[in-house]
Amino acid sequence: MIERMSIGSGPLGFSAVIPLFRVERYLPDLLGSLTRQRPGDYTLEVIFIDDGSPDRSGDLAQEWLDGTGAAGRVIRQPNAGVSVARNVGIDAATADWVTFPDSDDFLSIDYFRRAAHFLRRHGEGVSVASTRLVRLSELENRIRDVHALKFRFAAGSRRVSMVDFPDFFQLNVASVFFRRGDLLARGTRFRTGLHASEDALFVAEFLLHESAPMLGLVADARYVYRRRAAGDSAIDRFRDNPDTYIGRFRDGYLQLMEQAASIGAVPQWLQAMFLYECQWLLPAQLTDDGYASVLDAAARGETLAALAACAAHVDEDRLFRYDATALPLESRLLLNRLAGRPVPSWVGAYRRGTVLHLPVADPASVQLRGSGDQLIEADATVVTPDYFGQQILHRWSADSPGSVRVAADGRGRAVIETVRGESLAQQQDRHRRRVFSQLRRAVPAREGEVRVWKPVPGPFGSPWRRMGWDAQLLRHRLGRLVRRWLRR
Repeated sequence: MIERMSIGSGPLGFSAVIPLFRVERYLPDLLGSLTRQRPGDYTLEVIFIDDGSPDRSGDLAQEWLDGTGAAGRVIRQPNAGVSVARNVGIDAATADWVTFPDSDDFLSIDYFRRAAHFLRRHGEGVSVASTRLVRLSELENRIRDVHALKFRFAAGSRRVSMVDFPDFFQLNVASVFFRRGDLLARGTRFRTGLHASEDALFVAEFLLHESAPMLGLVADARYVYRRRAAGDSAIDRFRDNPDTYIGRFRDGYLQLMEQAASIGAVPQWLQAMFLYECQWLLPAQLTDDGYASVLDAAARGETLAALAACAAHVDEDRLFRYDATALPLESRLLLNRLAGRPVPSWVGAYRRGTVLHLPVADPASVQLRGSGDQLIEADATVVTPDYFGQQILHRWSADSPGSVRVAADGRGRAVIETVRGESLAQQQDRHRRRVFSQLRRAVPAREGEVRVWKPVPGPFGSPWRRMGWDAQLLRHRLGRLVRRWLRR
């Protein structure tokens, strides 16, 4: 149990650490949102780290500080990367709580007031406090609440145990408040040398110091993440960097998982964070836009090895119960195989029309038998999906009209019939949900969509917020029924 000093009667102090590099075009929006912050029970210092920016970003920040009289300073340094800049900012911060806004984003006008109100009430009982991240698409010129983890805020502001609800996790640091005393006591620093998932690894390393971390959710403080139309942000370029596929797993997640395993067990919330990362990595390999063409054969092998080492630390039950996003069944089965485990016996033979589809480890093991137990010869098609050149999971399909019994990988497979209008991925996800008693709790994502619509999980929260979310869930369910009816 971590003991923390109670917050005094004075206003809460916030330190906003903001690295600057080639953001002259975007920085005025952030500075404007800082100028417009509503007063409240807080003080704010803004520490800008000019990370050798070749444009006027640092000068704009200094002019803003001089013109507004805001507390803070500009620290200038040769370019060393965002992680080094943030670490410099941690050392320079003086306030109770530290946050790390990105310089091309901006904040709602009551951002710090709402955060202060929440932390005044719950600060001693949370490990970190996360605000609501919404997205500004420059191409559409509109702000939308579309983050894949938006369900966490559906019940309003609250505290959620990450042990009891492992799908409640945090990956970015821009919309999070950390207690400065904890940062210093734990020596948590941003990792240098990585170019993907630095934020998530920082959060995970910070929280591993606690046996029962508590996530604070500040639903009314909105952090506006900018999706640049120019496509020149770090997140837009991450697929072109081999570190996206190798380093963040081999040198990041794996090290943390091994550290946790050495003193007990890998927390399920850390396992869920890894699976969330796989959501954006594995399904994309089957698309032209997302395929990792930057990797050669050796690097693809390294990627599989890194994923396998991490997957070995993911419990099979957590792998298939993970419900934060719509991770396809095939991706889960690949991770299970990489972990050295067989295709589970509950996985079915999925019939669509007269064609059976089976995910299998050994295509040659598939047997079809009709009435009277006679063996049916099937003209099968076998496809090995190209997840970094893997050869341990295959798709077997064959025309098989009528009633059949199916066996594969030495086990019987139940035949799962399709529902009109659903894709194969949706059919498989519906079956998985039924096996793990999640079917009535959620609407699986549409093809190409990551979010899962479900009743609000987690404790407490505003009943009115829950009712609002449930109304949206009902609308999604009815919409799906209508679409199925129209396809008849």
